[in-house]
Amino acid sequence: MSTRSLSTRRGTIRFPAYVPVTTFGEKYPLDKLIQPYLPRLADAVMVSYHYARQMQTPPRLPLMLDSGGFVSLFANSRVKRIGKLGVVEIDTGEQIETLTPADVLDLQERVADVAFTLDFPIPPDTDKREAKKRFDLTIRNAHWALENRRRRDLPLYACVQAWDAQSATDCARTYAQSSFDGIAIGGLVPRAKDRKLVLEIVAAVRAEIGERPLHVFGIGHPNLVADLYRTGVDSVDSSGYVKLAADGRLWSGSSPGEADPSMTDRLHMALSNLATASGRTLPLSAHRLTFRTFGMGQSG
Repeated sequence: MSTRSLSTRRGTIRFPAYVPVTTFGEKYPLDKLIQPYLPRLADAVMVSYHYARQMQTPPRLPLMLDSGGFVSLFANSRVKRIGKLGVVEIDTGEQIETLTPADVLDLQERVADVAFTLDFPIPPDTDKREAKKRFDLTIRNAHWALENRRRRDLPLYACVQAWDAQSATDCARTYAQSSFDGIAIGGLVPRAKDRKLVLEIVAAVRAEIGERPLHVFGIGHPNLVADLYRTGVDSVDSSGYVKLAADGRLWSGSSPGEADPSMTDRLHMALSNLATASGRTLPLSAHRLTFRTFGMGQSG
């Protein structure tokens, strides 16, 4: 049993940790139903910058706040260099919004328990010039955040973006001699089908960062997560548990047999998926309704 952990102002995150992604606001109502159960099924929760801005009440467990740099992948967005740092410009159709490292750090220091630097994913089909720009600006943003953070009780993870093991090594090496509290690897989701490459990138980063905590963004399938843990990853985050449930599906591939599951059915599929991935036991209240959802008992 691992004894590794990360201390935060809102509690301790025990490793290995499967961190559920959740949202705030009205776009995904299923997330709001799931949130009261999360303290029983996880040690922390992950929220992106965009949804954290809509949060009114923080969750009852440590909040990891991602920079939201994934918006740079959208067709209406572009990564731009301003001075020495990287920003994302988003064309909303009405105005140009800009996401900067300072915006991200300010919100993180106000509401987060674990912070991640503003990074820019590098999809597999990115041309070399754009890939190099995103790589360089990801690193610059990380070092800027470390130099400018004010809250010393806020663990700060530097983000790695890479396209192969060598670029992962190069990126992680720039962080190794700095006082980052952890390292996080992004950009692996579109590469997840190439398990060998994913594990090579993870191993390359782990070899550079010593014993510091290592997080992987966005990969949640239990089989691949098990391989990540064996390769040296301490934590992962995923919204897969709820996305599957929204489609009426379980990690096992089975379903409750209804063409159009109710919101209650989807809630308990999501909780079952999360319990499977995290190795936790469902709360008793969830068990009762799960039995009903999957035809294992009678409603009372």
